[in-house]
Amino acid sequence: MGIGRRLPGFVAFVVLLAVVVLTAWDQQPRGHLSESAPENVFSAERAFRVVQEIAQRPHPVGTAEHDRVRDHLVGELRKLGLDTEIQEGVGRYPTGVQRDVLGMARVANIVATLPGTNSTGTVFLTAHYDSVASGPGANDDGVGVATVLESVRALRAGGTTLRNDVVVLLTDAEETGLLGAEAFVAGGMDGRKTGVVINHEARGAGGPVLLWRTTHPALVDAVERVAPHPNTDSLSTTLAGAQTGSNTDFASFEPGGLRVLDWAYAGRSAYYHNRYDDPAHVDLATVQQMGANSLALTKEFGGKDLTVADDADRAFFQLPFGLLVVLPLWVIIALAAVTVVSVGWLCWRLRRAGEASLRGILGSAATVLVAAPLAAGAVYGLWEVVKAIRPEYRPLFVDPYRPEFYYVAILVMSAAVLLAWFVIARRLFGVTAAMAGLLCCLAVLGGLLAIVAPATAHVLVVPTLGATVGVAATFAVPEQWRLPVLTVFLVPAAVFLGSATWTPLQTGITTAPFLVAPAVVLLGGLLMLTLTQAWPARRGWAIPSTAFVLALVLAAAGLAVDRFDERHPLTSQLVYALDADRHEALWLSRETPDRWTRHLVSETTLSERFAQLWPTAISSGLAPAEKLSAPTAEILSDTTESGKRTVHLRLRSTRGATSIALRYDNAPISMRVAGRDITPLPKTGFQFYAPSPDGIDVQLVAPAGPLPLQLVDYTWLPDSGIASYRNPPGDIYFQQDSAGAVFVTIPGL
Repeated sequence: MGIGRRLPGFVAFVVLLAVVVLTAWDQQPRGHLSESAPENVFSAERAFRVVQEIAQRPHPVGTAEHDRVRDHLVGELRKLGLDTEIQEGVGRYPTGVQRDVLGMARVANIVATLPGTNSTGTVFLTAHYDSVASGPGANDDGVGVATVLESVRALRAGGTTLRNDVVVLLTDAEETGLLGAEAFVAGGMDGRKTGVVINHEARGAGGPVLLWRTTHPALVDAVERVAPHPNTDSLSTTLAGAQTGSNTDFASFEPGGLRVLDWAYAGRSAYYHNRYDDPAHVDLATVQQMGANSLALTKEFGGKDLTVADDADRAFFQLPFGLLVVLPLWVIIALAAVTVVSVGWLCWRLRRAGEASLRGILGSAATVLVAAPLAAGAVYGLWEVVKAIRPEYRPLFVDPYRPEFYYVAILVMSAAVLLAWFVIARRLFGVTAAMAGLLCCLAVLGGLLAIVAPATAHVLVVPTLGATVGVAATFAVPEQWRLPVLTVFLVPAAVFLGSATWTPLQTGITTAPFLVAPAVVLLGGLLMLTLTQAWPARRGWAIPSTAFVLALVLAAAGLAVDRFDERHPLTSQLVYALDADRHEALWLSRETPDRWTRHLVSETTLSERFAQLWPTAISSGLAPAEKLSAPTAEILSDTTESGKRTVHLRLRSTRGATSIALRYDNAPISMRVAGRDITPLPKTGFQFYAPSPDGIDVQLVAPAGPLPLQLVDYTWLPDSGIASYRNPPGDIYFQQDSAGAVFVTIPGL
């Protein structure tokens, strides 16, 4: 496998690295259309006007600002000529979201209809219009709402007539548990059982807009045809479909049988649920990407026969310049088989020529299997060291404000493990056996993926097949052409590596050990085929050692550059909890004390009454018992018959709290809340957001005997009216579950 000499091999490697960088760069949003753009196209600047209007202040469900935003959006949709209404109801967590305490809310969804000429179904343009209490929600989800309105405006301005109905659905109470979308689905979806949902979301303040989840892979055919920025692959959608840590209204729409495309962006995620998730931190290039996709897909689905459904799975992946390759799964399976056979032939050819032994090839393949998890462990360990040096990072759900040095450190640390593997494998088995072992390992892994999860196998099968064909081709071409031919066939590996590095890093450092590090080792290893003769014969360890030191230097630079200040505040979490029965109060936090909360809490054990209501709290401190009025429960009826006790209650917050909870030690037999039967019963109770001033009706059926129940009401901590509360310094902001809470035992039960 004598391919290339030192300088040509190094140049070929640099060329492939350039392809990696250009591929990653190509996915990033750039440029946007101004307000002067033609009226029939999507303009990020025009959409931005909507963001500026609705993201002036936080507008969580149950607040006056929320109502202002709702009324403004209703007015804007009516100006566009859509038949618009507010649909009120009661939402609950969708069935796929299981928590000990069930989230519920009184919701007001905005539904606006643009009728089609001969509708076969409905195109739903969806986003949520509520925000968290901790930030004004310019990105999450003001941009999504603005994208929907601007897309509809462009349709209307262009005189576009569509076959199918288009329904704008701006959901409520998404931030408290996807409750508005669940209420819409549970209410029958206005009888619209056939349709496609184009959902718009954000978990950051920029970066590429990703199709990160879909209910039906066949929907990607439309994305491939018309979306200018597809930004997706079936590996990502498969992995995202199996997780619920960062959810969207997708989880509410899916049980309703609707076909869903879930679009979101996650770059600059430090601004997620942040007080600086404001219009000043909206990236117009990202808005343009989202809007261009949304308008194109609305037109596409608006003209299709939506009764024709194709549920066949697909494998798909993106190439540069907005190209999306969509393949039937049988093609991936066939390519995997061809790859295994080709690598087997190549190993036989090398063994027959005396260039490598079977033992050496298999030994090298085994070391590759070790190198990938070692890279994952090295990256995980690097981030743990960073968090140990800067404990303020530990409570972060998202990345730091200035993560770029950390991103590069992760890539370099992964590369250091790859380079160390190459040095060891080269010395133990010889360079030819080392690289043949890599191909063998990748071919087998790709084949296994093709068997158990064929939609994900392309990430290994396509680049491995390309590399194998490239190596095989070198046996048939003159020596001077061997390196150029191999380099061409390694381009797929470079493209896949570019897609698997920077954009996944933008979705979160915590996923990098499991996604990015293995990709660098496995796909990056293929690029090293160009270095088989270019690698120095002596002092080979200097290269991985230098990479390891460089990774540490980059991490140190990240620590030096990323600082918390008033424009980049540190997240903090704090609860004031008042036991109205005993007139006792505590400060609580589910985080270790930070530089501000340490004056109020320490890492202590909570008493039983507080621990039952705040089981995740790990820090507490004594607080003054304020004169806050407790929530009340009016017993409307209480009967016992046939060993069952039926209680009808009306729950109220006497201080206008934004949510109220009913908690119990043992679940009742059945429960009905605000007119909705609750099945299955939550383990410890429910929390109801935006309760009516008239209260919440609750009916419980429990075994005969005592029925101990507790009431808790919650208000956003800065608005709770607690005399002893002091605003934190400017470089601190509260997480959205920071609250002033009052709890009491319901008497007479």
